[in-house]
Amino acid sequence: MRGTIRKLGIEGSLWALISDSGETVELLDCPKALQKNGIKAEVELDRTAADVSVGMVGDVAAVRSFRVLSE
Repeated sequence: MRGTIRKLGIEGSLWALISDSGETVELLDCPKALQKNGIKAEVELDRTAADVSVGMVGDVAAVRSFRVLSE
């Protein structure tokens, strides 16, 4: 999934991927290298690793792998 990484100020803040198609996915245990607000990335997600979260911004997923496209 391609999109923009965003730090959202919900429940003490969380990291999310806003996909190019507009889907919001909360990134569970977001890797440090992705914790840069506004970067573009391609992320492979594992949606089976998470059920729910307190952020409730959309689906929750663990990052399986990623590639930063632009900073």
